[in-house]
Amino acid sequence: MRDDCIVLTRFARDQPGFLDFSYRIKALAKAYRVTVVSSEPLTEPELLADGVEYLVLPHDSGRKGWFKYMLACARLVRMRRPACVVLLHSLLAPVVWLTGRIPTALYWNEHPSRFTAAPPSHPLFKRMARKLALRWLFFEAARRASLVMPIGEAHQQDLLAKGCDPQRVKLIYMGVDKTFMKSGPHQSAQPQLPLRLIYVGTVSKARGRDLMLEAIKLANREQPIAHLTLVGADEEEIGHCRRYAGRLGISNAVEVCGRVAGAEIPVILKGADAGLCLWEDQPWWRFNPPTKLFEYLVAGLPVLASDIRTHTQYVSHGNNGLIFKYDSFSLGKAIHQLAKRRHELPGLKSRARESGRQYLWDRIEPVFLQAIKSLHVARQGGHSSFEDPMHLHDQTSSEIR
Repeated sequence: MRDDCIVLTRFARDQPGFLDFSYRIKALAKAYRVTVVSSEPLTEPELLADGVEYLVLPHDSGRKGWFKYMLACARLVRMRRPACVVLLHSLLAPVVWLTGRIPTALYWNEHPSRFTAAPPSHPLFKRMARKLALRWLFFEAARRASLVMPIGEAHQQDLLAKGCDPQRVKLIYMGVDKTFMKSGPHQSAQPQLPLRLIYVGTVSKARGRDLMLEAIKLANREQPIAHLTLVGADEEEIGHCRRYAGRLGISNAVEVCGRVAGAEIPVILKGADAGLCLWEDQPWWRFNPPTKLFEYLVAGLPVLASDIRTHTQYVSHGNNGLIFKYDSFSLGKAIHQLAKRRHELPGLKSRARESGRQYLWDRIEPVFLQAIKSLHVARQGGHSSFEDPMHLHDQTSSEIR
């Protein structure tokens, strides 16, 4: 008879990707009787698994609705008393305060600074007090959790600096399905122009939307050397990108697509030469590595990444990608550099894929399941030890000049 596990989720209405959550739900379903709780019915194919019970606890939007949802989740947990609880988003961290002695694992995928800021209209003192109180609420919950699973090194270091017990903090990468590797790009001996660049994810100004379009304009100034495909835009963003590309005179060098199911992404990446990762230097994005970065690497795509810590931790300039400053001129220069040395693309792609192997979910899943199992095995008087996931391989730089 399998033990019960309750998985509490929190998904934004405009969320573009679900694969890292999907991997965890389906892995848990192999070992437990799983109940997945959400605030709205889950219709995304990635999140639906055979043998899983799905419960909906509706709640209103805003902070009040968020608190009510967490209270409803906690009541369900205390009523059912499962062997373990998995909080599948760091926004649910405060639930740790309400689960009592039930082993609780916390997926630490976003930094609290992203959702603890008060509106600018509030008086300064009130904003600061609210910010400090909410941050304490999140980090104290992390300190109390049976297990915290940060998705990257920056999160791990931050949690330890905030006083979390090292024995309860286990670095477990988001993971990438092996289909991304199987669908990797064909590495021709003489890659042709224009370069096929791709961006997959949320399309917004803060994530370099306009900057990417301006960089294509700059890169193609003398001749058409690059084509950009944006995947993941909503209707409003599709309209903006198309209008802006038209004003820049690059409509024939840009394709803008809406959101797609996770299963379609490996095929989309197959036709690309390099992937783009751009983030403004916001406090929370200094901690949150983007899913697409790892998917690019596993698919064998070198990454053109802006110079923020959550990119440079995994992309080595000239080895498995290029690093540039967060401005259109620097990105345009990087694109031009890649096009000029396109004969080196096969080597870049090969090194990108090799550096991505450690992020394959097949390698990470056993570590994840063992970490969860150890929570209630220890509670029942058994003995189990954590296994740390593989560390990053040393990367030898082969600088593109």
